[in-house]
Amino acid sequence: MSNRRKIALVGASVRVLFGYAKPLLENFSDKYDIVGVFDIDKGKMAGFCELLKTPLPYFTDFDKMLDETRPDEVFVSTVDSTHADYIVRAIGKGVDCICEKPLCINAEQCKAILAALKMNSNVNAVTAHNARYNPYITKIKELIDAGEIGEIRSINFIEYLDLHHGASYFRRWNRQKEKSGGLLVHKASHHFDLINWLVKSLPKTVFAQGSLIAYGANASEYKGETCHTCKHAEGCPFYVNYNEDDVQRALFMKRKTLDSYTPDKCVFSPEIDIEDHVTAGIKYLNGVEVSYSLNAHSSIEGQDVSIEGSTGRISYIRRDNTSDLDSAVHGSANQFKKELKIHRMNRQEELVEVKHIAGSHGGADIEICKDLFGGENSGRIATIEDGVQAVLIGAAANISIKLNKSVQVQTLLTT
Repeated sequence: MSNRRKIALVGASVRVLFGYAKPLLENFSDKYDIVGVFDIDKGKMAGFCELLKTPLPYFTDFDKMLDETRPDEVFVSTVDSTHADYIVRAIGKGVDCICEKPLCINAEQCKAILAALKMNSNVNAVTAHNARYNPYITKIKELIDAGEIGEIRSINFIEYLDLHHGASYFRRWNRQKEKSGGLLVHKASHHFDLINWLVKSLPKTVFAQGSLIAYGANASEYKGETCHTCKHAEGCPFYVNYNEDDVQRALFMKRKTLDSYTPDKCVFSPEIDIEDHVTAGIKYLNGVEVSYSLNAHSSIEGQDVSIEGSTGRISYIRRDNTSDLDSAVHGSANQFKKELKIHRMNRQEELVEVKHIAGSHGGADIEICKDLFGGENSGRIATIEDGVQAVLIGAAANISIKLNKSVQVQTLLTT
């Protein structure tokens, strides 16, 4: 009898293909068997298996997959708004869960997941917040925990998405808040989890503002359904041809039917209702204050993070080259500038050396797989409760933008 665990993939996504399915086959086949993949699109699953170079049983019925393959765990990477449903159903059958971030998109779904876990406490469930595994972020955590800057007082966190990477969220289902929670949940949950992890406290209040500037119906005279059917292809600066991209062609374009989803939707569509520029002020229960900003139409790609402590400051700068990312396999960008410094109160600066790790997302993807599948325990894995707290900040920020007022974060779980 095999000692390998059986895992089923829920969602034939680009993210799970390169971030987790390939590593499972290439690095952890002695510990895991992939027993099936579920998606609502058979053509997409066929393309998924083609790219994986491994034939897998695939299902369009989630419960049938669980019943027939009897997995030990599932990896959920579907449309964000559907995560909670699959997690709750898997937990109800005693199946362990790994969920790609964000865990879900609103407080109601958070409460449903927590209730399911309370009813099935023997189930192990985690959130795949891989950003914790970036070696620079890991080093920042180590420096803070070692007391290098004393007690944290405030954090400034700026995320830049350039017109290659940023536009991708407005081509896909992510552009509808009912499916993704907007960038404040889908994208920023990464960052909110990091901040929670560093601050070691729960978020208390959030006040946020946001706008749709570079994309959407008011941003251009060009309008179309998809790039591959658009009459404005020659003149539109956002035109992409996914028929020339091996990944997108295999997953979406080659087996396309009339009702198939394609990721080249018009970035100027009137159905876009998420913001492309957001700011949020977050206050924590321990008094730490955070200023957060995300720009999805920037001239640069990367992050600027500064953490002020009682005895010093940590600053982190990262710049990425996304010029090759029309393929939309994000995370594979060349991070050409990474700089981590400690600034002392006597105005002395110390450049912190960080060991390079090869791989996507700055080496974070292979590192998280070691914890998820390799049996290691680095102390960086995000629990379901961690995933909930990251979502709650984004959910509170969405409410704040809508109502133009500060929101009490933790009360979202009790109201």
